[in-house]
Amino acid sequence: MPSFLTRKPVLISLIVVLSLVAYLIFTLMFTLLFQYNTALRVPNTPTPAPTFTAVPTSTPLVAAAIPTATPLPPPATATDTPTVAPSPTATDAPLPTASPTPVTPAASPTPEAAQLSAGTAVNVRQGPGTNYPVLGQLPPGQSLPVVGQNESGTWWQVPLPNGGRGWIADSVVQVSGPVDVPVVPAPPPPAPPTATLPPPEPPKPQFQYEPTGWYADTNYGLTRFLGTITDAGGAPVNGVSVEARCGDFSVISNPSGPVGWPPFYDSSGDPPGFWDLTLDTKPIPCKWVLTVVESPDGKTVTARMSDAIEVEVTTEESIITANWRKNW
Repeated sequence: MPSFLTRKPVLISLIVVLSLVAYLIFTLMFTLLFQYNTALRVPNTPTPAPTFTAVPTSTPLVAAAIPTATPLPPPATATDTPTVAPSPTATDAPLPTASPTPVTPAASPTPEAAQLSAGTAVNVRQGPGTNYPVLGQLPPGQSLPVVGQNESGTWWQVPLPNGGRGWIADSVVQVSGPVDVPVVPAPPPPAPPTATLPPPEPPKPQFQYEPTGWYADTNYGLTRFLGTITDAGGAPVNGVSVEARCGDFSVISNPSGPVGWPPFYDSSGDPPGFWDLTLDTKPIPCKWVLTVVESPDGKTVTARMSDAIEVEVTTEESIITANWRKNW
């Protein structure tokens, strides 16, 4: 019967073999459990999965002394797990190339034009001078742009509503804004006005008094001449006599108006401008000639102041009315 000392190496070897078998079984179970959990975590839709690096395991020791061990399939390595291609990140996707939008350069601001205005209405003339005709007026409070100036800068050229140009004196307006306008030559000066002759005076009548009408009236009991004398405005004229002549016979009336000759002054009650001459209480048929005269006494004629008119006295028409107007 062997002793304890001879069986001690055998026991030690058996313990070592059992330890290795236990280690292999534990390693195999761990590997299978790891693969199963990994398969459960794979999603249905491929998503980016991290690339796993296989963890190195200890090289298992195989003991040839145990024939009963069932060979197991080799553990799946990390390379057996299906690798899902990572989706491209935002940096991998090509960016669309945007067509450059042309940028229109901003227009340069137009410098503000000079403006003129006046507190009262001022004349707009055809040229830079008061000898040019007036085209119109600039109302007070309104303004016009300045488009030109004369050589001395004393007149400004402005646009007109009809498309033309006019000129306004600098002395009657206020100008605001930068005055940077060209010098514009003045238009030809207007021709001097043709002297307008006054209309010729009408020819002066030959006589100071002229007849304005006469007519005969019926009265069988008198031979009488009468009428009125007025000036050009119709005002009565006093102190004028009328001579009635038939052949070599003549007679002078009292002065017109309330004027008479001494000593009787028998016409002092007559209306202004009225003259009257009564010859007889019966008709004196004749072609009488009547004339306005100047007489200091009713007997002497010192001047004949009208053209003579001829009237006829008949037995049927013996009262004659004749009127005169004083021309100057």
